[in-house]
Amino acid sequence: MEDAREYLLRIPSFAREKHSLSQAEAFLRELDCPLPGVVIHVAGTNGKGSVCAFLSSILRASGLHVGTFTSPHLTDIRERICLDGEMIEEEAFQRCFMQVQAAVERMKGGGFPHPTFFEYLFYMAAAFFRESRPDAVILEAGMGGLRDVTNVCRPALTVLTSVSLDHMAYLGDTVEKIAAEKAGILKPGAPLVFDGNDPAAARVIREGAEQAKVPYFDVREEPLDVSWDGEYPVVTLPFAGGRVSARLPFPALYQVWNSALAVRAAELLWEDGCLGGITPAAVAQGLTSARHAGRMEQVLPGVYLDGAHNWDGVRAFGEAAARIGGKEGRRVRLLFSAVSDKEYRRMAAELAEDLHPAEIIVARMESGRGLPTGELEEAFGQAGCPVRGFDSAGEALAYALASKGEDLLFCTGSLYFIGELKECLKEEEHDQF
Repeated sequence: MEDAREYLLRIPSFAREKHSLSQAEAFLRELDCPLPGVVIHVAGTNGKGSVCAFLSSILRASGLHVGTFTSPHLTDIRERICLDGEMIEEEAFQRCFMQVQAAVERMKGGGFPHPTFFEYLFYMAAAFFRESRPDAVILEAGMGGLRDVTNVCRPALTVLTSVSLDHMAYLGDTVEKIAAEKAGILKPGAPLVFDGNDPAAARVIREGAEQAKVPYFDVREEPLDVSWDGEYPVVTLPFAGGRVSARLPFPALYQVWNSALAVRAAELLWEDGCLGGITPAAVAQGLTSARHAGRMEQVLPGVYLDGAHNWDGVRAFGEAAARIGGKEGRRVRLLFSAVSDKEYRRMAAELAEDLHPAEIIVARMESGRGLPTGELEEAFGQAGCPVRGFDSAGEALAYALASKGEDLLFCTGSLYFIGELKECLKEEEHDQF
């Protein structure tokens, strides 16, 4: 049989159109894979993966078994399906692939279209969770919410992270339209925790929750305190009538709001009796021990990776990187790449203004959607930055490491680019983590 990975990566060439939720429900019935345990559904523009990481860590610190379905992956497709923080083992991955493939063949006989790449992996996750029986399943929606295949779930709780402009060609050209698409995951009986970072988006989300008669909680309206331990934020949050403090493992202020979403979600799951054993000590431990690769991740001394792949993400990244640079009192160099459907000129201008980098290094990704090096050089040149371009991530990284000296090196842009850089680090045995 063709290798599972090769088959999955070929799917976009012959199956691109999303299927309806009724079709997805029919497929899950054919697969006989209802999602087990308590389901938490997470959508939003930025921060979804971090919230999933924080919440999974909190629940695992509470003694619970937790399954997660997230995207994208950085270096191994199996990263998308995890149990208790560990990606699905190879044997189980192949077994679940074959179960879905068999169901695809049966359904095709009745005229059912082939699942998309994302849908296929979601069905594999459902098959894996059926056999592993976690206490809780955290599902990260893909691009949108309302029409996303993960929206077939019946969650105990929903979470909406920060909402901003991204994927406008698919989700709408205003933040209100995008917020409405994300809020499509709301379900009666499932409380909502959300990040009201944008007033216009927050208004749409509140109206959607009220129409669905869903209780909602905006973490921007809750009391929290932030201090700093070097470059790392120490957050104090309300929990179960008291307060919980923890030093977050990510040197970025934006992670404060993602941690607040996870803590409020955990509190509601405990209060509603969905999950037991969630104590203040478990919350603090879970926040402190959370891990999320490629999100302000220090991979070598003075070298950070962060997948800031849209303008709002770049703005938050720039704030964090500028703070680290200021604390260290060192010059900043930047390694960047992006895909063609992003606002890369606006992103370049934001990075130039926030960081005043000594040098910008750009490269074209292997992805067919990657921007040509020349266009990246032009964008940063217009922003007034000294730029050096390379034809591959490997060449760019080798130059950046060799020339950085005592400077700080921040690598950002597309998460796919971050994945390529991590592969290069592993090949050169640089990756210490």
